[in-house]
Amino acid sequence: METPSAQPPRPAATVVVLRDRPGGAPPEIFMVRRSARSAFMPNTLVFPGGKVDAADGLIDADEAFVAAARRETLEEAQLALEPGALRWFDTWITPSAEPRRFYARFYVARLGGGEGHEAAADGHETHEGRWASAAEHLAAWEAGEVDLPPPTACTLMRLAAPDWEALLGWPRAIVEAPILPKWLGSEGRMEVVMPHDPEYDALPGEAAPRPGRLEGLPRRFVRDGKIWRPQP
Repeated sequence: METPSAQPPRPAATVVVLRDRPGGAPPEIFMVRRSARSAFMPNTLVFPGGKVDAADGLIDADEAFVAAARRETLEEAQLALEPGALRWFDTWITPSAEPRRFYARFYVARLGGGEGHEAAADGHETHEGRWASAAEHLAAWEAGEVDLPPPTACTLMRLAAPDWEALLGWPRAIVEAPILPKWLGSEGRMEVVMPHDPEYDALPGEAAPRPGRLEGLPRRFVRDGKIWRPQP
């Protein structure tokens, strides 16, 4: 059931930039830390991305999402991507309890080992740009050195798995079904509840069917100080 006060999500695009490494080593992923002054997810380690603007084209058109993905990657990571370099592989919607909501398409762009050296944070909206493997980004999160929003953490968990390349081949019919978590807060405890959690359907807030690609991901995330922590 949709919460009466829920705001409609705004279209957005997020880009996971992969760079191959020699010898079959796991690829590196470029990430940036959002400004502490940001109104949305301040001081978190994220992939480049942002909302779709009117200048990108018809807001709900595929071309507009791709244009936004390319523009945001250039603005936030200084990387110029060709339209054909982007593949849509996941979709998330912000919980209805949040005042700032996004319908975000996640794209992947795969670079060769000799590419991407110009990648850098913009120094305004983002800083501390870094290349590292998915496992290395997750290790920094587990050590409390950085915070990861739940969708970002889930994406890195998938990319750290041995079969990570399989997700790049998912057909549109699979990736267009959005993952819509719910937000639960009580007595100072904040939780993000995923659709495959047993309590999801009974909780208030806008809901969506459970996509099969949630298999193996945490059921929920709990706020521990300034860090989101996964729950089994």
